[in-house]
Amino acid sequence: MTEPATKKAKTEACADFGVFGMGTMGQNLALNIAERGYRLAAYNRPDEFQARIWGALDRAKKEGAAAGKTILIDAHTELPDFVAALKTPRRILLSIPSGKPVDMTLEALAPLLTEGDVVIDGGNEMFKNTERRSKEMLEKGIHFMGMGISGGEVGARHGPSLMPGGTKESWERVKDVLEAMSAKAGDVKEDAPCVTWVGPGGSGHYVKMVHNGIEYADMQFIAEAYDLMQNVCGFTNTEMAAVFDRWNKGRLQSYLFEITAEILVKKDDQEGCAGYLLDQILDQAGNKGTGKWTVQEAADVGIAVPCVSAALEARYTSAQKSDRLKCEKLYKGKVDGAELPVASTLSAAEKEGIVVEMEKALFAAKILAYAQGLSVIQAASVEYKWEVKLSELARIWRGGCIIRAKLLNTISAALKKSPHLSTLLLDEEVSAELCEAAGGLRAVVARAVAAGLSAPGFGGALAYFDGMRRGRCSANMIQAQRDFFGAHTFKRLDKEAPSTPPGERAVGPPASAGVGALYSVEQSKVQSGAEAVGGREESAARQCPARQRMCTAPEEELAELLWAAACEAIPSRSFMAAGAAGAATMQDEICSWRLQLYQVDAW
Repeated sequence: MTEPATKKAKTEACADFGVFGMGTMGQNLALNIAERGYRLAAYNRPDEFQARIWGALDRAKKEGAAAGKTILIDAHTELPDFVAALKTPRRILLSIPSGKPVDMTLEALAPLLTEGDVVIDGGNEMFKNTERRSKEMLEKGIHFMGMGISGGEVGARHGPSLMPGGTKESWERVKDVLEAMSAKAGDVKEDAPCVTWVGPGGSGHYVKMVHNGIEYADMQFIAEAYDLMQNVCGFTNTEMAAVFDRWNKGRLQSYLFEITAEILVKKDDQEGCAGYLLDQILDQAGNKGTGKWTVQEAADVGIAVPCVSAALEARYTSAQKSDRLKCEKLYKGKVDGAELPVASTLSAAEKEGIVVEMEKALFAAKILAYAQGLSVIQAASVEYKWEVKLSELARIWRGGCIIRAKLLNTISAALKKSPHLSTLLLDEEVSAELCEAAGGLRAVVARAVAAGLSAPGFGGALAYFDGMRRGRCSANMIQAQRDFFGAHTFKRLDKEAPSTPPGERAVGPPASAGVGALYSVEQSKVQSGAEAVGGREESAARQCPARQRMCTAPEEELAELLWAAACEAIPSRSFMAAGAAGAATMQDEICSWRLQLYQVDAW
């Protein structure tokens, strides 16, 4: 490695852009940017990995010479020199682990920066941390951006998909570099940069988080198809690779299908091993947190993501290797109707039929995973006021990133045509594709169940599709049960019909039995927090005969009605013994209590 023998007396501000962190991703991003004609300043903190900085210089010389270019990278081992080497306003990309290391780095950088400088976090960070850091740094006059980067080390070197979030001003200051270094894709010419300003705050990291959630689902679908082909059809690695290669030439064309075909036939290069590498890989899948975050954040915005959650849970199940081996020994041959068919009994035509079913299943599941992910982003965009353009996300995911796929052309067009589509499933072209492929998905799920093979990804996709295409589902039973034991209320379908008379039960035992009753509260939304306000007593008070009179009573009569209602509904309240002298206090307390009750009803 090349290490300079001397050090400059004074650092000149001549670098266009800086990369902090020379790990695998940092080096490749630095080389990518420098190759586009930008002079780059590189830095790695003084630790056991600092030698990486000289590795970056060596790569710049070798790769530049091979391409007939000069790749200008200036290496720095001192943080003040690194910052001083950058032209103002400074632009710095952090390529370091997420979490505390980012906070520590910002603490060290902030005193060296000046107003208007831009710092970009290119890691997989929790978006809430990015929101916090953006506000803290902006108070110091420094712009902090959170940017999702997809494409792995190859994408980082030759062109990733980039998802930056931050102030519009910061985007304008880094736009030229990000567009230059990004992958390129387009409808006609492959020249459109796969980068867009996602929105303010932590929106960029949020979108990358959901992108990774979709990636989890897509990988799970492929794993399940591999399992079925291997254990039901009895295909060899070579035969499976041929199938994936064939699929990759059609509507399933994607990066993940491309690499799957290559993985299947990768030979084991260990001495004495003549088989395939895949067959020697331990069946335990790791995860770094973005899949879990996607499921958690989807729950926070009230969007179902069964494809992602199934993929995440499948990884957790895979991690229980020891228990799985014990269960296999305990249950093998003892579970009726859950045994694998003998592959040799299937004809070539039958195996081809299964392959056709799986192609449809994979296509339908892929659509449904994208639909779920995009719905989460849309809900979060409304919740956090980001104004994310979904069509732009579909556009920039078409090149450079792990989930790039031919299907994204259809999705991008659908979202461009209808930017505020509540769900991708409502697009006519997408619905036509789903109707054609759904039969294959159903057949594959049934085949997996019959064979006793776990296929949670396909199963979750089918359950979601079947749930979404039904105008009326079974949730009325759940809501009736909730109201029965917890007085959570419900909405009626026949809004014009009279409600359950006050003091009467719609369903369930009488009040004296001490259990909840089924109540009808017209024109109120189903809500889950009723029990938190007033408890069992407010449920009883809701049946008070004076209740409906109070809704329309003139203001001068309301106090008297409130008093009567409280006396009837909550005679056990301790303040009832306060006497006439405390009447005003009692009425104030009753009014406060009734206000809470009406707020519950309004929900």
